[in-house]
Amino acid sequence: MEILSTHEAVVWWEFHQGLPTTEIASKYERGRKPPENLVKHLIRKKYEEGDLDYEIRVKEIKERFKDKLVFKDTPYVSRVLNRAREKIVKALKRLARTHRLDEVRVQDYNGLLVSFDYQANAKVYMVFTLKLGVIVWYKHDSYAGRLCPECPKEGECREILDTIVKEYNITLRPDELDLQMTERSTAIFERLTEKEILRYKRSES
Repeated sequence: MEILSTHEAVVWWEFHQGLPTTEIASKYERGRKPPENLVKHLIRKKYEEGDLDYEIRVKEIKERFKDKLVFKDTPYVSRVLNRAREKIVKALKRLARTHRLDEVRVQDYNGLLVSFDYQANAKVYMVFTLKLGVIVWYKHDSYAGRLCPECPKEGECREILDTIVKEYNITLRPDELDLQMTERSTAIFERLTEKEILRYKRSES
C-alpha cells in the first residue's frame, strides 16, 4: 500500500468494490471518512505477524485513515485512479525484472501482471494488494511434493488468496471454495484476468 497515497489507496479500493469514478466523486464530494471496511481489512492481523509489529501497524493505519477526504469531481478521481494505476504497473514491472520473469501481459486496471519463469517452467501471477503489497504467485501443484493439507505454507497461501478475493471483489462458486489452495488459486486468477472494469457510468436519459 505504501506506494499509493491515501487518496490513491481509497480510490483504488472503491473502484474495485464496484464503484465507477462518477460515483466515487459523488460519494466524497462533500467530505467523507475512508471506508470502514477498508480500514478493517488493512488492520486484520497478518499470518504469523508478531504482536508488537501488529500494534505498530494498526496505529499507523488508523492515523493515516482518520481524516475526512474530499474528492472534488469526477476528473479528479480519474486522475487519482490513473496515478495509482501507473504506480502499480511500475512496481509490478520492476519486480518482474528483479525476478527475471518474461512478461506475458499487463492488466493495469486489475493490478495484475502475468509472466512466465522459464527456469522454473511455471506461469507467474503478480498482483498488487493494499494489505500485502505486490504478491508473486507461482502456479504450482504442490510444495516440495507436499499437497495443501500437509503444506507448511497453507495458512500463508490462504491469507494471500483471501486478500486478493476481498480487494478485487471476486466471487467464487461454492464448489470453488471447497478446493485446495492450489486449485482455488487457478479459479481466483482466472476471475481476476477476466474481470471487466467499469470506469464510467453513463447518465440515463
